[in-house]
Amino acid sequence: MIVFPTMLLSWGMALSTTASCNVPIELLKSQAVNQPQQAVQTYLSNQERFQQATCAEAALAYRYLLMAATRVQDWKLVEEVAQILQSGRLSPHVTGKELNVINNIGVAYRKVGQPEDALTHYRCALTYANSHDQRALIKINIAIVHRNADQPAIGFRLLQGIEEKYLPSIILAGLHVAKGNTALQLKRYDEAQRAYQQAREHYLAVGDKRNAQAVVANMLVVALAKNDTQAYDQLRALSTLEVDMLTEQGGRFIQWLDTFRSYSSANNLNQSQRQQLQDIEAIAADYIEFVMLLSARFSLNQAVARPVRNSAEQPLLSSALAKRWCKGM
Repeated sequence: MIVFPTMLLSWGMALSTTASCNVPIELLKSQAVNQPQQAVQTYLSNQERFQQATCAEAALAYRYLLMAATRVQDWKLVEEVAQILQSGRLSPHVTGKELNVINNIGVAYRKVGQPEDALTHYRCALTYANSHDQRALIKINIAIVHRNADQPAIGFRLLQGIEEKYLPSIILAGLHVAKGNTALQLKRYDEAQRAYQQAREHYLAVGDKRNAQAVVANMLVVALAKNDTQAYDQLRALSTLEVDMLTEQGGRFIQWLDTFRSYSSANNLNQSQRQQLQDIEAIAADYIEFVMLLSARFSLNQAVARPVRNSAEQPLLSSALAKRWCKGM
């Protein structure tokens, strides 16, 4: 994810609304969960209506759009939506829901590779948390940032401290993805596989078919890390079961995993095989840690992982996108 992605552990918004506002809220809501690229297209096709809307439903629609834009990594749209939600015409309708918006912005920073900005926004979001569910949600995202910063022990302690009882499935799904990714980083493969399976079950329970499918890629990584090609082959079909729910980035990663699987039993790789596994420029940032883990596992660490480390130059997102709600930004 990978989930992820993510994917995302980022929203706890209301799911019901009145029909008094002239924006396609129900369509956007449905698409944001399972077809985020189509959600962006729906917005672009109705942009004039959105720009004129001043109602609560429009604010909710923009919150769904923020989630969709993050999922498809449209960072320009993420900035645009963040600014619109803080504008005078919509900000009154965001009052009381600041936590969800700020947390979503934090997710965007994490996915774009700006961890300090992500942590700043998550900590701000915590100041708006009034329930166990909300605090758990933010702590999961903070743990993910620490894990991505090669601090899995810190992330692990945060995740272990979250009481699962009474948490809704959408948050439990994210919690188990985070636990699985941390266990994978610590090479606790069986524990990681169990966590991913639990995450998939929770995603299915809330109808999030996209993330239920996406987390299968995490399970494929575990199978390859264990050199269990039988498990890989059994799971593989589930990773692309619904092709229209597979992102372009996810599809490229699955192709890389298939290539790795075809060579995983070889003792030595020829130059052509090594070159195929080094061709990772098109692999999205969400998946790089898994490429590195598998490369190291099978003695390809330097050849495959080194090019990955030469990344971010100019930040893709401006800092302090939630400054209206976060004092001191």
